[in-house]
Amino acid sequence: MAGPDNVTPVIPPPTTPPVTGNNKIEGTWNFAGVRVNSIATISESGAKATLYNDYTTFNNKGVMVIDGSTFKITGLSYSIDAVIRNVLYMDGVLVSDMQMPFQMDMDPYNASNPYKLVGADSIYFSAGVMETPSYGGGTTEVQAAGGKISWSGDTLLLTINLNQVQSAAVMSGFEVMKLVKQK
Repeated sequence: MAGPDNVTPVIPPPTTPPVTGNNKIEGTWNFAGVRVNSIATISESGAKATLYNDYTTFNNKGVMVIDGSTFKITGLSYSIDAVIRNVLYMDGVLVSDMQMPFQMDMDPYNASNPYKLVGADSIYFSAGVMETPSYGGGTTEVQAAGGKISWSGDTLLLTINLNQVQSAAVMSGFEVMKLVKQK
C-alpha cells in the first residue's frame, strides 16, 4: 500500500551521560512539559489512515514524587496548541492529505505508576507513565513503555518509546518528558 514519502518520527538527539553518583531520579519534581513526535496508523478494510503528531505542551502543572519503585503523579495537566497531519488512503489510492488544528487542555489528574530502572540509564514503566490526549477526544490507553534517562542541569529528561500495537492501530515515535527537581 502506498504511503507518504519522507515522513518519519524525528529521532531524539543523543542524551547526556548515564545516571551516576548523585544523579538519582528519586525525589520531588515539577512537571515541566513533554514533547511528542509520533506516527499512528490504522489499517482496516482497505483503508489506511496515518496521523502525524509533533508538539510540545505548555501551561504545564503538576508534581511527580519518585521513590525507589513508583512515580506518584499529583495534579498533572498541560495544554496543546498544534497542527497535526492526517493522510488517508483507500485501496492504496490517496484520498486526502490534510493538516488539522489540535488544541486541548488536559484536565488535572493523579496517578501512581510503577517503574524499574534497567541498567544505569534506562527505565521501564509496566503500566505506562502518563495519560496522553487522543485527537478524537479523551485520552489514549496508557501502556507499558521503556525509555532512556538523561539530564540537562537540574532537569530530568525521560525519553519514552511510543511503540504500541492495538488491534488495527500501530503507533511509533517518542515523547520527551521534562521534570525539574524541587529545591
